[in-house]
Amino acid sequence: AVVSTQSTGVQTLDTILNLITAETLKIQDISATHSTCLSNNFNLLLDQLKKIKSEDISDELDSWTRFKYLIAIMDDSLVKIVEHWENGDLSQYFKSSEVQHLARALFQNTDKNAALRRRITGEIL
Repeated sequence: AVVSTQSTGVQTLDTILNLITAETLKIQDISATHSTCLSNNFNLLLDQLKKIKSEDISDELDSWTRFKYLIAIMDDSLVKIVEHWENGDLSQYFKSSEVQHLARALFQNTDKNAALRRRITGEIL
């Protein structure tokens, strides 16, 4: 019964993190203030979840790592996001369209930013 409860707890946590990530990916425009607020609250959530789960669940859940990368995207510059995409960190957990969407939601639509976003899809500048 203990194994079943732990498994259910991990499944519930996986579902919660996937839902939060999916809903965040739907946001069309994220101001710098909103991004900071979301990032801070998401980090608080992770801290609380670490206290609840005694074992290291980050090894068990792709959603945990994906969620941590979502937080990093919200905290990083567009240049840094593109670097993480190009070195393969983000592509393990996000589709290029998802990273593109977040970049559009987080950063102003300038020619420089558009050129950076094209690098996420591999378009030649």
